[in-house]
Amino acid sequence: MKTALLSLALATIIAAPVPALAAAKAKATTMPDFTKGDTVAKDGPHDWTLGPTGARGWIYTANGHSAEARQILVTAVAKNSPAAAVLSTGDVILGVDGKSFSSDARIQFANAIGVAETEKGGGKLRLLRWRAGKSEEVVVTLPVLGSYSATAPYDCLKSKRIFELGCKSLAQRMSGPNYTRGLNAIPRSLNALALLASGNKQYLPLLQKEAQWAADFTAEGFATWYYGYVLTFLAEYVSATGDQAVIPGLKRLALEAALGQSAVGTWGH
Repeated sequence: MKTALLSLALATIIAAPVPALAAAKAKATTMPDFTKGDTVAKDGPHDWTLGPTGARGWIYTANGHSAEARQILVTAVAKNSPAAAVLSTGDVILGVDGKSFSSDARIQFANAIGVAETEKGGGKLRLLRWRAGKSEEVVVTLPVLGSYSATAPYDCLKSKRIFELGCKSLAQRMSGPNYTRGLNAIPRSLNALALLASGNKQYLPLLQKEAQWAADFTAEGFATWYYGYVLTFLAEYVSATGDQAVIPGLKRLALEAALGQSAVGTWGH
């Protein structure tokens, strides 16, 4: 159970920290050359989080993959992030380690991050940056986290460290006054599951608050998407903490979910 929760939590933290833009569309666009003034087509796919740099970037994709991409257009840079002093919106990343991308820019960029995070890499992510007509090598300094083990995320110190840092950041956001604004039940339940999987007792007050929210939760029309995630968090919470105060809510949600089904097991959609 613990390892299953860890896998789910790691996926949650990696995927949840920065909301994506519009969902990617299947229609392929012509690969632009941003150094020649090309721009992203209106029907182009969304941008991506560029790992731990704190930046986001648009990467050309076609037929569901980025194999032909050779540039990354920087679309946003978070304040006080590792990339803040090096990258700006509108910059173009042309390569890594002093060389232009020779294959899939997304994969080469990701591999360069992995190398930079090792002890040997010293946290130095070397990028070939194009800005206002000039190309030069710049360095984004990342935390040194070591290497992934062959069994990652299990028995892996780097995965453990990433998870711990992710939970710390997540807990800070969950403690903020505007945390629930515009947040639906699915990511809220997954965020709570991530903290629960950490086993860190300092997050217990936050988890108790989220468990009470889950116990009181209701959705119009018995929306399975919401009930399923809320029930999963609440059941795991009770199993992990033994908190009996939310049992009435857990039972209510389970019964409403069961009674809301049609004779053939569907939910009306």
